[in-house]
Amino acid sequence: MTDTPTPQRRFRARSPRASMVSRDVILSLDPLERKVTFGLAGVGLALAAVFLLVQQHGITTEKPKNGYCSVGFMLVKGVCNKSYPLHFADFAPQFFAVLLGAVALAFFAWRKKRAGAVVIGGMMGLFLGNAGLPFLATAVWFVVRALRLQKYGTASFVGTNQVARQRAIERNAAKKSGKAGGASTSTAPDARKPPAPNKRYTPKQSGRRR
Repeated sequence: MTDTPTPQRRFRARSPRASMVSRDVILSLDPLERKVTFGLAGVGLALAAVFLLVQQHGITTEKPKNGYCSVGFMLVKGVCNKSYPLHFADFAPQFFAVLLGAVALAFFAWRKKRAGAVVIGGMMGLFLGNAGLPFLATAVWFVVRALRLQKYGTASFVGTNQVARQRAIERNAAKKSGKAGGASTSTAPDARKPPAPNKRYTPKQSGRRR
């Protein structure tokens, strides 16, 4: 039995590109990012203070009867609504979540930890809903800047554009030099010609049979 040759892959997986900066630089917050993180921590503390200083209210609803609402209810868009004051126990989980998140952001900004700021910012953004959009947007912004650092060596938008343009110019120059080198070697006067066929090893042509 003859062994059948195993087919070889035509394409090889590309090796991952080396990072332009060290891992410590990518996972650390720069001065601008630290200021933004401290600012978000201040926003979180302000939201926690709102829970304590401003009376929070809840809303209960019921269906109108014969087009009218009960005493104390107001008809809003076809539904009877009534607001009532909340006690601290009613919103204590939200208060402590916002307070601990703000303290954690301040801690990670002080320690220059990008991963911690991204995780806490994203969690607070999802937890707070519309009020948490600044936290969520900042977490995404930190991730984008980390990817820029890894690929281009700089986190700013202007810096990445400059590096990308420079790389494109270098690639075009390398392609042009490669084509010019191939053309010069093929048209050189002293280029080596292929050997002439050897009569000794050339098979004889058989004549036609009549």
